[in-house]
Amino acid sequence: MQRKRETSSERYKRRIKQRRIFVLSVFAAVVLLCICLFTPIFGITQISVTGNTLLAAEDVIAASGIEKGENVFRISRKKAEKALASVAYIESAKIKRKFPAKIVIEIDEAKQDIIIDTPQEFVVTTVAGRVLEKTDDVTSLTAPIIYGIEVTKSEPAKKIETSDDEILNMNLERIGCFYETDYWGDIDEFRVSDVSNFIMIMKSGMKVTFGSIDSTESLQRKIKMMAQILPQVQQTEKSYLDLTTDKGYFGEYTDAELEEMRKWEESGNTGIIGGDDKTSGNQTDDSSDAKKSDSDDNSKNDEDSSSESSQKTSGSSAKPSSKPSKSSEPEEDDEDSVRKKTSASPSASASAKANSDQTKEDAKASASSKAKKESGVD
Repeated sequence: MQRKRETSSERYKRRIKQRRIFVLSVFAAVVLLCICLFTPIFGITQISVTGNTLLAAEDVIAASGIEKGENVFRISRKKAEKALASVAYIESAKIKRKFPAKIVIEIDEAKQDIIIDTPQEFVVTTVAGRVLEKTDDVTSLTAPIIYGIEVTKSEPAKKIETSDDEILNMNLERIGCFYETDYWGDIDEFRVSDVSNFIMIMKSGMKVTFGSIDSTESLQRKIKMMAQILPQVQQTEKSYLDLTTDKGYFGEYTDAELEEMRKWEESGNTGIIGGDDKTSGNQTDDSSDAKKSDSDDNSKNDEDSSSESSQKTSGSSAKPSSKPSKSSEPEEDDEDSVRKKTSASPSASASAKANSDQTKEDAKASASSKAKKESGVD
């Protein structure tokens, strides 16, 4: 069956009808838009916040820039979300409209994962290093404190900056390995000043020494070893766990060793006694060494007898230990006393030599006087 051909009159009427429909549609859209944008029906009457635990809802709403009474269609969601992302404690945010007049702000709040100690203040950050706040008092926080990171810049909502970003990222990666374990809440401190000896202090006071860590896999193996040992031992302030070798070593410090460690830490050190960072007591200048070498022959017997006496005294209390952090050290003298000890023998030697020379001169003078008298008699 053939289709009936449209006449010019019919075609005209059809076009007129389409134009009327288009005009009416545009008019209806304009009217609807005016109703949405300018009538109080869509004025915001309620703003709610979800996902906040540390931040007050009022602070989140103020940071978004959204106010009650604004038209729900006229707010910029992207602008509000960007403003919220600049808040230190907000990692991400999403704005939702609930018609006719409600706004919901969903935020992903940052966690107070670690506290970095600096000479001026404490810097609270996430485990990734995002700065949350700077404070002088962290007694109310439960996050572990990190000692040994040299902070150069710490702006809120930005990653912390140090003099060596490579070492910073390495330490954050190491700490992140503990973040996923069941023991994260039991950790009180991390000491990272010595890159070759990673140290952790538990809230019980027990010290865990990891030594040099070659890779993340190496640290994870040591963490697994720690997880196997900890349930089997009693954690106290005196106890320690040495994981510097392939086999973990558990033991306890003596009261004298604890007191020595307290004095070492009170002096501003965060490493371990006997470590690479405790070198000032063993250093002497070149002049002292030269003087000491001159007096070795004169004081050899005294030093030998003193050494034997020291060995006898310490021999009864010494015990084998695999703790590299607590290696026994001889008592150290300060530099002034070293100079005094090393300069004593040369002074005595010089004085004896001067007396000897004076005696020889007196003998020569006496012989010369006697010879003159004898020649006069002749």
